[in-house]
Amino acid sequence: MNKLNYIKVLSILLIFAFTFSNCASIFTGSKRNVLFESNPSGAKVYVNGIEKGITPTQIKVKADDRIDFRLENYKERVVVMDSNFNLVAILNGLSILGWGIDALTGSLKRVDTKYVKVDLENSKSVSVNEYLEKGFISEVKINTNNKIIETTIILSK
Repeated sequence: MNKLNYIKVLSILLIFAFTFSNCASIFTGSKRNVLFESNPSGAKVYVNGIEKGITPTQIKVKADDRIDFRLENYKERVVVMDSNFNLVAILNGLSILGWGIDALTGSLKRVDTKYVKVDLENSKSVSVNEYLEKGFISEVKINTNNKIIETTIILSK
């Protein structure tokens, strides 16, 4: 093999190695589209505390993201997105650079779930506003030592 061919082959191998050194980041990324539904529908969907939509909705999420479903007069439901090792990362082979890039971008883990549906339960707790509409506050005791506020509300019929 002459010197020119050797340089061409080496150049192609180096380009190939750098191009595919972060395979999971290139081919799959760290996020996946997931369809979120609730029963009843219309719940606000929060991803890591940021409102992203109202059910039913499709949102891109990462592994271990916290998903909150909130609907007035219903108990809040929380789901943490599951994940598994992203098998595409194996294409990194012995490339420390590739493994490092995939680790930093979160592409070593991939969300498995494509569909999440939650059943929301009626909230049986009554808010203070509802009590105030039905009655009045007759007494308030404040214990500053134990940081306790005790309120007596008289309900009218």
